[in-house]
Amino acid sequence: MSVIYDVIKEENSRLLSLMDLYDRKIAESVKGSLSLKKRGNNGYYYLAYRENKRVIFHYIGKEGSSQVQDYAVKIEKRHKYEEMRKKSKENLKEIRKLLRAAK
Repeated sequence: MSVIYDVIKEENSRLLSLMDLYDRKIAESVKGSLSLKKRGNNGYYYLAYRENKRVIFHYIGKEGSSQVQDYAVKIEKRHKYEEMRKKSKENLKEIRKLLRAAK
């Protein structure tokens, strides 16, 4: 039983370090989401995020510009990190149940 317990403990520490990594990556990422506002026939993108209780809109660029595409990629990366963190958290919950049962 001790070999299995050691493997479970190792998985627990691996998941904890992964969650720390994901937390750092999320903290470094761009916050908010892109918001398209139409003015006449043109579209303009803004980065919308919360600061305290207010929603702030920061101008990014015209529709189709390279800045908008860069922000879209960065936001998508953040979403992927958030999803991976969520899965790791679920796995960690299961591992902790196994650790309690193995004692």
